[in-house]
Amino acid sequence: MTVVLLDPLRPDVIPLRAIPLLSGPLVITEDIHPSTLWELGKTSASWAEVDDPESTLLTSDRNHRFVRTRLERGDDLIAARGVPGDALLAAVALMDTLRRNGPWESTQTHATLRRYLLEECYELLDAIDDDDPELLREELGDLLLQVLFHARIAADDPDHPFDIDDVAQSFTDKVTGRTPGILSGAHADLETQIREWEERKAAEKKRGSVFDGVATTAPALALTQKVLERLSAADFPLDTVDPAITSVAVEPGGDSVEELARQRVRAFMAHVRDVEKRAGADGGAPSTRAAWLAALAPDAADDEQAAVGDESRAQPKSP
Repeated sequence: MTVVLLDPLRPDVIPLRAIPLLSGPLVITEDIHPSTLWELGKTSASWAEVDDPESTLLTSDRNHRFVRTRLERGDDLIAARGVPGDALLAAVALMDTLRRNGPWESTQTHATLRRYLLEECYELLDAIDDDDPELLREELGDLLLQVLFHARIAADDPDHPFDIDDVAQSFTDKVTGRTPGILSGAHADLETQIREWEERKAAEKKRGSVFDGVATTAPALALTQKVLERLSAADFPLDTVDPAITSVAVEPGGDSVEELARQRVRAFMAHVRDVEKRAGADGGAPSTRAAWLAALAPDAADDEQAAVGDESRAQPKSP
């Protein structure tokens, strides 16, 4: 006879081929919820302690002893088809259980998990560099754990809660909003996709500074590269950037190169923000090389005046 295997995540989804079989004699395993039976009109049905090989077996437990016996005997199997993401639902449920019952998980915060998130990102990068598919799969799972964990912690926030569904919706909203041409089939051109993405991103963010959204906690070299990329995209005259920003000198026993580079680039960012603010007060943020040079001109004049002052002070006084 036949085994009808339901998806435990979607017990109300019946495979089409199984529908005619459910009107006849059924053997029902204990994992099937009573509501499923009521929907099938089996108001007098009960869970079977003994299998009847001449009946259709309805279950959601592939490892049930009735299922194993029937499949070994060669019975037909009709199984509900899973969909991509089914395993994610199980992962969300597991994280919820750990958050509620785990003595360690229940005490964690976004701040206490910070170091683990950073470690998992670096380990994932190592897996990519090693070109190891198995390790890559494992490290992606570890990174997923961090996403699930932070979302579950956020769900407990008394003032501004959100959960994993909100996180997923945020992803969906962002990507669909920035890739309309690709998703609608209007085009499949890389340059057009990138332009649409950047234009819509700029419209969403409405940034007051070219550096808005730049993560200053990133490693110093990555931060420097991001800063220069933002400036290049804004047509900033990169030839005016102090070479100290783009060079690193490592000395044994010297100060932390990482921290020195971070301090320099942060100071440079603050300087550019001041230039933007000054330009904004005069009519608008600079967006062309000429506009940037004009906005930077007062700084150049100040530097020149300071140099002249230094030079005059260094001249010997006449008798």
